Amino acid sequence: MNEIYEPSKNLSIDESMVLWRGRLIFRQYIKNKRHKYGVKMHMLTEPEFVVEKLMDGLLYKGRSLFMDNFYNSVQLSRKLLSKKTYVTGTLRSNRKNNPKDVIEKKLKKGESICRYTNDGICIAKWKDKRDVLMISSEFPHEMNEITTKKKRSKDKAYFSKKI
Repeated sequence: MNEIYEPSKNLSIDESMVLWRGRLIFRQYIKNKRHKYGVKMHMLTEPEFVVEKLMDGLLYKGRSLFMDNFYNSVQLSRKLLSKKTYVTGTLRSNRKNNPKDVIEKKLKKGESICRYTNDGICIAKWKDKRDVLMISSEFPHEMNEITTKKKRSKDKAYFSKKI
């Protein structure tokens, strides 16, 4: 693979939809995808196996991997961190080893809570329109003020690298 293409430091893993308008018993619907109906493409296995298989040959190089909540877990983040690969992305609240105080904490809009594991993995939750749960083995949790053209300035939480 390296002879044809050398990937950059930042990588992303997500499931993909192949457009299918015909009749098919395993056709799926995902509202936020460009092709809402179709066949979801990824290996039928545990998410950790998919990530490890897709990252084969790219580990131990200090890369940053960005994933959605289908793949992310504290356990997978630990495993990839031990292989010098950083993980950032959203996290499902029902995953094993999530800190219960973060998951169960009721927040008001604009509030956030964050906990770090012993190996430095950040699990953060903040409330915008709804609760957002994030995990990162690379970035610390910080609140930063951002301004958009359409709306007034509001506090938003996101992971940012310290300079």
